[in-house]
Amino acid sequence: MTISPPGLRHTLRLEADRALLYDRVAHQYFPLSAGEAFLCTAAAEVGLDEATRMLAEKIGEEDAAEFRAQLEDEGAIDQNGFTGRLLEQRDIKGAYAAPLVCHLGVTLACNFACNHCYSSSGQRAKDELTLDDIKRLVDQLVDIGCMKLVLGGGEPFLRKELPDIVAYADSRGVDCFVHTNASLVRAEVLERLAKTPPASLAVSLDGPDAHTNDRVRGPRAFDKTMKGLEVLRAHWPHGFNLSVTITPENADLTPRLVALAKEQGAKVLLLRPAYPAGEAMKDTSLICDRETFARAIDLARPEAERLGVTLDAPHPHEQGVPDFDGFGCVAARVVLGVDPRGNVTPCLNLPGGFDSGNIKEKKLSDLWKKGRGFVLLRAQEPGPQCGTCKHYETCRGGCRVRSLYAENGLGGPDSWCHYEPREDVVPLKTPKHSPKRTKRTGAST
Repeated sequence: MTISPPGLRHTLRLEADRALLYDRVAHQYFPLSAGEAFLCTAAAEVGLDEATRMLAEKIGEEDAAEFRAQLEDEGAIDQNGFTGRLLEQRDIKGAYAAPLVCHLGVTLACNFACNHCYSSSGQRAKDELTLDDIKRLVDQLVDIGCMKLVLGGGEPFLRKELPDIVAYADSRGVDCFVHTNASLVRAEVLERLAKTPPASLAVSLDGPDAHTNDRVRGPRAFDKTMKGLEVLRAHWPHGFNLSVTITPENADLTPRLVALAKEQGAKVLLLRPAYPAGEAMKDTSLICDRETFARAIDLARPEAERLGVTLDAPHPHEQGVPDFDGFGCVAARVVLGVDPRGNVTPCLNLPGGFDSGNIKEKKLSDLWKKGRGFVLLRAQEPGPQCGTCKHYETCRGGCRVRSLYAENGLGGPDSWCHYEPREDVVPLKTPKHSPKRTKRTGAST
């Protein structure tokens, strides 16, 4: 990929006791140890050799040399210090100082009618964000160090300016991840988009055949997407992912979906559960429960291993400690959403009452820090059930959309709750940052 502006492969965010490095080649954020953060910042003042010597006095020569070697290998530091952009930010209790990911609906227009559509897309809104509005949003993301922009809809390819949006974001150092149904991809559009390709292009498909897929996504949706994949294979050398929303209807078909991903040449197969939002609230039979999603992954894994397909599917039985503090989920703590009209929310799956303001009128940084929905979510504390559960450190109460759906309130456990009373001795928390790591690797989504 082209990294633009030249030399800005990395952005380093420093806040309170946390350091986060964004790498545009890996398209990922990586937590840095205190030692690595010290090398990045001190080398500019005293030189890399002296900074390494100073660090060695604190943690030992071997560890200091290891940190330096990895950072040099990644191109993050040289003799003059950190090679990228450095941001020092004020901490926010229970959240990152700025979001790590922004989900943007670029339009409400869509040529499909998916029964689980979180945004209830269909017709374009009269007051949708203009290209200039979106450019201003990108500028604000750069200012706060949010380097990942997920573009959805509706159908993003119904916005003729899609290549312009991606190109502008790239020129400012922000990576775009585009989600599409692929039915509208054409060689001429892909040629424009290829001048500055997004970090990832994910194609939505919800069944291995027309019968299963079209039950959810509408008549002839499967055939239209298959034709789009043909165009991508012929005119998009950057590759694509397949993205499947798991419902009770397709959960047992994931081995066939893995085979389809292999057959179609997808780089990654993404599996995500259907949430109780938007159109799914009209047909709640499509909403995915915890065990259904776990079964879907368990069925997919052996086939993915057999066929050599990369699977991106977070298993609900294998949760790690979240990389944020506090109760709840990533909404308002790690991510935010902007709908096609510019309304800002902690999560695009949340109902409209959590909209906190509009980017046409207010700064994104102010909405992240002080927006009503964001403050409300961060203020939640675990209730008796979550507070006494042995899984609290990994679950944290779970998804706030599902907690509302389960009628447990904003501060209750979500519908995927797997409550078990904790033992008398509460396990120690896993440290945020380990002093030693293996070589960093990144993913495309």
